[in-house]
Amino acid sequence: MIFWSFLLFMYMCFSLDGTSTLYMFILAGLMLMSFMLASRWYHVMILLMILEMLMLTVFVSLNLSLSLTSLSGACIFIFITLSVAEASVGMSLLTMMIRSNGNDFMGTSIF
Repeated sequence: MIFWSFLLFMYMCFSLDGTSTLYMFILAGLMLMSFMLASRWYHVMILLMILEMLMLTVFVSLNLSLSLTSLSGACIFIFITLSVAEASVGMSLLTMMIRSNGNDFMGTSIF
C-alpha cells in the first residue's frame, strides 16, 4: 500500500510542471510537520522546533508565490515579524516552565 501511494506521488510529481511539483513537495512537508506536531506533543522544546520548521516552510512558500506574482513584498516582513514574536513568546514560556517544573515535559494529556 505504501509502495503504491509512493508510486502515485512520484507520478504526480513528475507529470506536473516545476512550480506545481515544488508546491506539492511543500504541501507534503507541511503535512509531515503537522503530523509530527500532533504526535510529539509532550515536550515543549520539540514543539517549538517543529513550529519553527512550519514557519520556515510557510515563509519559503510565501516567498515563492510572491516571486511568481507581481505582489508587494510587505507581507513577508509582517510574517517574519510575527514569526519572531511567536518564537520569543515560545522561548519565554519554555523558560518559565523549566524554572517552575525543572524540565519541559508536559504531564497533561491533550488527547
